[in-house]
Amino acid sequence: MRTVVVGDIHGCYRELLRLLEKVKLTAEDCLISLGDIVDRGPDSVKVYDFLKNRPNTIVLMGNHERKHLRQTLSYSQEIVKLQFGDRYLEFLDWIYSLPYYYELPEAILVHAAVENGIAIADQREEVLCGCTAGERYLEKHYGQAYWTQFYTGNKPVIFGHHVVENDPLILERKAYGIDTGACHGGRLTALILPGFETVQVQSQKNYWREEIAKWQLPVLQAKPWQTYKWEKIKAMCEENRKSSVPGIAAFTAKKEQWVSNLLALAPIAIPKLEAQLAALIAVHGVDDFKKQVRDLSYATLLYKASSSQLTPEFLKQTLPTPDKWIQVMSDLGIDVER
Repeated sequence: MRTVVVGDIHGCYRELLRLLEKVKLTAEDCLISLGDIVDRGPDSVKVYDFLKNRPNTIVLMGNHERKHLRQTLSYSQEIVKLQFGDRYLEFLDWIYSLPYYYELPEAILVHAAVENGIAIADQREEVLCGCTAGERYLEKHYGQAYWTQFYTGNKPVIFGHHVVENDPLILERKAYGIDTGACHGGRLTALILPGFETVQVQSQKNYWREEIAKWQLPVLQAKPWQTYKWEKIKAMCEENRKSSVPGIAAFTAKKEQWVSNLLALAPIAIPKLEAQLAALIAVHGVDDFKKQVRDLSYATLLYKASSSQLTPEFLKQTLPTPDKWIQVMSDLGIDVER
């Protein structure tokens, strides 16, 4: 029985299939992915389905899986979230239980790194998976030198995470780095144990470069615009207003018009608030009306109206996001574009 260890796949499903065909993978072979199976490449969902459903398969936790798990989403994770759609929560449930290391008689397998002199079971998770906190931790200990220079363990470590150009980094009986940049147009690499045989396939193209441009508009459209503060929306619109990517400039113009239409409701809302305030004072008096309105979404605005004149700027400051603004306008009976 062989163990086939594969470096960072990053959504390169076609390369994965070609690689496994080249190594002549059998059902008896154990397949181990070092993590980072998703993001950047075009087929993250297909890679996930394949590895999840294949028997005799182990997937380690990579820093990209950990980003999804902790919802620290940058652009590549936002793309994958859209690609999974309704299945995204299923994916999160699955990666929750991924191990951070795997030990074989011949080697120790991790996604990113190990700290020298620490038993594998006692290693920091952030070091093993290569997240930002783990890399900062190693930098404090080792400076700019790479961790492999300090490793003196009894078993070699097989790792990914750090792209080592087209050919694996091989330090005999010490470390084997097999992330060879498949998603960037490099190669996808497998290391076959127990013989430490290297097998590679060339990627068809720089997938990440294509994905960056392809997903800009869908990712922008999917952002939670209603929860952003007015200042952030303004900055995002200014950043994208002159974009050359098809559709982005038009989408940005619509968002700017949407914000303008929302804020234009202030002159309608203020007289309504002042009229309601006058009616409440007439019934309950200046001192007691506050008890009657404290549960209303616009209570703060009524309090302000009782002490001084309301202004559109005060409304904007008090209702700092579109969702809060829309809620108050709707509660006041004002038609609003969501």
